[in-house]
Amino acid sequence: MRNLLLVIIAGVSLTGVMSATEKAINLSGTWVLDPARSESKHTHPGMRIITANTNIGGISSGSGDDPDGRDPDDGNGPLDASPGGLMENLTLLIVQTDAELQVTRKLTINGEERTVPQRFALDGSQCLNLASNGQGEFASRTSWQNNKLINSGTETTTIRGQRTEISAKEEYSISKNGNKLTIKTISASARGVTTLKQVFVKPGKVKF
Repeated sequence: MRNLLLVIIAGVSLTGVMSATEKAINLSGTWVLDPARSESKHTHPGMRIITANTNIGGISSGSGDDPDGRDPDDGNGPLDASPGGLMENLTLLIVQTDAELQVTRKLTINGEERTVPQRFALDGSQCLNLASNGQGEFASRTSWQNNKLINSGTETTTIRGQRTEISAKEEYSISKNGNKLTIKTISASARGVTTLKQVFVKPGKVKF
């Protein structure tokens, strides 16, 4: 019985060490989007897939009902890769503490510079922030899974007077050498499912 108790205690201690190691991963730093290594894919309800690998800045929530992903109001072809239009020059400033993750996005949408601050509690409590594109709200909870930061919740936006809810899951991971940050986002709404992979590198390391 004594030996069994020792095994159980050792197992509990090991679990604590593994958990602490997993949470020790730090995403802090300044990160610049590398468009050449980023990509997105959108599946409409009819299972039509549209892919893109340029101007990857955010998730397109769009409007209208055209099955080809076009906005019938503007006639300009497929929707841009970002909800507010063409997103460029995306930079992340991440500050991670034991209690929270602070993410500040600096970007340009249709020639307009924007700064989008977000704070995510690391204890699993719900947080309400601006959506990553600066439009609408994002209510989410954060957890650690397999050395990755998972941020899941609901994004609420209003486009042309129509309220839309999008289920979103963000997965933050960092390379072993600490030089590459990858954010994978899956967003689901009545318009379909969008999968977005954004690869960020340290300033001066972007490949064209």
